[in-house]
Amino acid sequence: MEISDELKEIDENLIKQLNQIASNKVEYWDIRAEVNNGTSLDFTNQKSKEISSFEIVNCGIRAFKNGGWGFSVLTNLKRESFKVGIQRAIKLAILTESLTKIKFKIAQNDPLIQNYKSKNQKEIEAISIDDKINIVKNHEKIASNYSPYIKNTRTLYMDGHSQTLFLNSFGSKIIQDLSFLRLFCMVFANKNGTIQKSGNSVAGVGGYEIAQTEKAFNLSKKTAKEAVDLLNAKSPIGGKLTVIADPKLTGTIIHEAFGHACEADLVLNNESVLKGMIDKKVASEHVSIIDFPSMGQGKQFKLPYELFGSYFVDDEGIPSQKTIIIENGILKNYLHNLETSSRMNVPPNGHGRAPTSSERPQVRMGYTYLEPKDWSLEDIIEDTKEGILCKDFQYGYTDPTTGNFQFKCRSSFKIKNGEKRENMRDVSLSGMILEALNKISAIGNEKTFNYSVGMCGKGGQLVRVCDGAPYIRIENVTVGGLN
Repeated sequence: MEISDELKEIDENLIKQLNQIASNKVEYWDIRAEVNNGTSLDFTNQKSKEISSFEIVNCGIRAFKNGGWGFSVLTNLKRESFKVGIQRAIKLAILTESLTKIKFKIAQNDPLIQNYKSKNQKEIEAISIDDKINIVKNHEKIASNYSPYIKNTRTLYMDGHSQTLFLNSFGSKIIQDLSFLRLFCMVFANKNGTIQKSGNSVAGVGGYEIAQTEKAFNLSKKTAKEAVDLLNAKSPIGGKLTVIADPKLTGTIIHEAFGHACEADLVLNNESVLKGMIDKKVASEHVSIIDFPSMGQGKQFKLPYELFGSYFVDDEGIPSQKTIIIENGILKNYLHNLETSSRMNVPPNGHGRAPTSSERPQVRMGYTYLEPKDWSLEDIIEDTKEGILCKDFQYGYTDPTTGNFQFKCRSSFKIKNGEKRENMRDVSLSGMILEALNKISAIGNEKTFNYSVGMCGKGGQLVRVCDGAPYIRIENVTVGGLN
């Protein structure tokens, strides 16, 4: 694999010098150097708001001593800059150690020496900016012309190609070459003062083939149809109801309401409802939840690219891996980075992530999903005397400290005597996540399983993620509507 000229500055001689500088001063150090370029397009109502390209070269250097971290950012990859940068990080680590009350050691890990490259059918750099603009303009046109009720459209296109080099004092040397692409559509419809919206995206790790799949071609039409269909829907009467949630809504609940509470930094900061719950029952015995961001899972969805939340190694050099969070209702693991795993005396599991090398890794999810069981969607509906079938979500609120959640669903259907009936809108769900997980009465099979993509925010950072789930049924959920 050919690496960029900037990264070639970091050779064995420089690594030896960095080790000498850090020797007997700090207990651990690591470096993430990155060369990143890409394109961003933003069109609204068939007019461009932004057409931009970028090329970023930066580096983050961390040093650690007895509970204290130092972090230094470089904006160039010159040899002398690395020496100055690691000295600055060392000084900051020593200062932090003198001030912090929380003392711990970073557990030793075996060194990893490996090169990784995403498999791209069509390299993003080979596609002209005109072709990228045309695909956005086409989606805008399709959405705008779908119906006279369409009032506003927005289409975003983002791609990126990065080469990163990771080094640490344990002897790891990892090079990653990754490309990603995301296409997002938002549509607003208006009829007699009633405004409804829908939004969808296609994204993955790979090349330009991501924008040329059937799902990508149909993105704007699907989004426009959903917004228009909601104009004639009715709002339900609120109360305690049985709810059937589709994969998108279920995945969002798993990620937002439960997944963040599994992040070990929140647990250590007393900001998680799951603190002290390892090996305890937190969900129905039929519930198993996994985080598995390793490459190779796109093929199960017949994709020519990898899932958007996938990565080879995390941003601390730990390989991505399958982490069982809940097994048959029992909480088995938290998600960890190097610090949290060292403080909790467990192995790291590859969830230290940052969007760029100039930002510090936090504990983050990758591809989090609820394992399917054996119910078909038809059987779930037929077995439900009265309830609501909820699809996707528009926005929500969660509090990992208490487990409280509130979500507004994008669209819903009334279920009466085992039959799917009229369309409804403005349906909201609320409750406590551990109660909801214990009230799951049916979990769909593999045929009902699907995934969704997004950008997850935490601590001012956005990282690419996926969530997945089958259809599920939850009893006695608090449902609200405009009526």
